[in-house]
Amino acid sequence: MDDGARMGTTEAPVGSNYSRRHRATAPADAVGRLEWVTQRLARSLQRAVELVAADNDITVAEYHLLLATSDDVGRSNAELARLMFVTPQSANHVLADLERRGFVARTDDPNHGRVRKTALTSAGRTVLKACTDRIAGIEARVLAGLDEEQRRILLPALQQAADTIAGGYFGDTAEELRAVAHRRTRQPPS
Repeated sequence: MDDGARMGTTEAPVGSNYSRRHRATAPADAVGRLEWVTQRLARSLQRAVELVAADNDITVAEYHLLLATSDDVGRSNAELARLMFVTPQSANHVLADLERRGFVARTDDPNHGRVRKTALTSAGRTVLKACTDRIAGIEARVLAGLDEEQRRILLPALQQAADTIAGGYFGDTAEELRAVAHRRTRQPPS
């Protein structure tokens, strides 16, 4: 356990080498790559969200599912799984736990016999708000070093980049199918 954790703080202890030890200079070839920079940002945000979620007695997957249901559309399990980049089975496990704890409610879709729609409960909205309020503060720290024009274009530019590669694949149907087949061959049978 590091000194900061023992002291119950989130900052490095005074006089420590914490910041120096945990910062490294990446090669120019890496820093110049979109994949490298976005992975670094994503991992840093993921760690921050893990802590926020844990402080609210939920997991990151549960936080993402609550966020994915926040617009009151009443999405099905399959839709939520696609939004979260997980299998429908994984989404169903998360949903079942959230439902058991009273954070979401699922109802049968009157138009589709086997489809159940998911909505946030007031308890779900409360925990989601607690998380998003803290995450907004983290996001503000990320944006603090940017000028107004950079802040204005950052999120739309990242969203466009994500849309271009089709949510994690390549915007290329053949490559997407090849990637799915590759992942299936790498995963152990269930």
